[in-house]
Amino acid sequence: MNLVIYNLLILILLPVFGFRIIIKSISDKDYRRNFLQRFGYNLSPIVRTNKKVIWFHAVSLGEVIGSQGIINKLLKDFEVIITTTTPSGHRRAKEIFNDDIVINYMPWDFYPFINRFINFYKPQGILIFETEIWPSMISCAYKKDIPLYLVNGRLSQKSYKAYSMFFWLVKKILSQVTFYFVQTENHMQRFLKLGVDRDKIKTVGSVKFDISGLETKQIDSPPFILGGSTHHGEEKLLLKAFNKFSKKKDLKLYLCPRHPERADQIVKQAIDMGFETQLFSTINSQSFDVCVIDSIGLLPSFYAASSMAFVGGSLVPRGGHNLIEPAALGSPIIVGPHTFNFEDIVNQFLQAQACIRVCDEDELLAAMELFANDLNAAEQYAFNAKEIVYKNKGSTDIQASYIIKELGEKN
Repeated sequence: MNLVIYNLLILILLPVFGFRIIIKSISDKDYRRNFLQRFGYNLSPIVRTNKKVIWFHAVSLGEVIGSQGIINKLLKDFEVIITTTTPSGHRRAKEIFNDDIVINYMPWDFYPFINRFINFYKPQGILIFETEIWPSMISCAYKKDIPLYLVNGRLSQKSYKAYSMFFWLVKKILSQVTFYFVQTENHMQRFLKLGVDRDKIKTVGSVKFDISGLETKQIDSPPFILGGSTHHGEEKLLLKAFNKFSKKKDLKLYLCPRHPERADQIVKQAIDMGFETQLFSTINSQSFDVCVIDSIGLLPSFYAASSMAFVGGSLVPRGGHNLIEPAALGSPIIVGPHTFNFEDIVNQFLQAQACIRVCDEDELLAAMELFANDLNAAEQYAFNAKEIVYKNKGSTDIQASYIIKELGEKN
């Protein structure tokens, strides 16, 4: 009955979901493409082989990037169907896997849509990356006796409180998940409080520490400070701090918004604040103060080349973004106070003096001054960050090996 109520709510909200897609497509036309896939129609076919099929759901850009290691291992034994929710994730998946893998938008979590998707591909297993708890998806898999695993699982305190409000629905749904691989003990304890069986959950660390072989390109630029994966409100703080920065004649400021469609808006904001500003795609000289990166796929290259990097989504309450990538690439790291999506990882970095946490414009300026004026300190922070990445490797092999063994043994 609880699932029926949930699906009725989803049915009622479908017009809202559709309208939201239309609004978002104004700034990113890819939201409109393959729209019928969100209803479980117009799905990309696969060429049937003798391999079993796995459905792997990775929501957006960060999840696609983080999951590529485990997906590559699974591809040796399985045909993998990837679904994403956002165009940025969809585009990145296409860039990583080319045409070697089927990529769709995930259907909205309405039981008939999910059922249609599963009947089309007939997966022998379903993997959900990080914190995607979809009741219809999980229930449908359970009724069809399809093993479903949460990989690289995490459950922030904020998400835990939200799920706790719907305990009447969540407890039964969570019991239908075959097994949980979670990143830390804190995440495991939250799942246990929501009713997950202790025998069905294991702490294995994060696959994001297994980052390797990052493709970087040479960035032809003077030394620069990078604002990576920034959100609305953060660029203004970075620009204000940079305006007071004592070495702004020696270092440029590069801003890489999480959503590239905001690039023109950020350029205007910087110009209005008195900065000579250019878009990276049309850059034609070195006579600028601020450069706004207006395309995806270049962030690793900018992290690798930067004198220091602020990791966005953290000066505004978005939960932060992955700081393992800049750590692996040797950039001294600055983060804001809102890092609940990566709380345990960030705490590990803070305890090891592998990043600096700032809470406002003044503290941001102080961190920028420290890294610019004390190169030994900047190098030590970068070294400490690389050490954390190295010491935490191995989660991808643990999770992939378990899944390959379990699904490989099933008919």
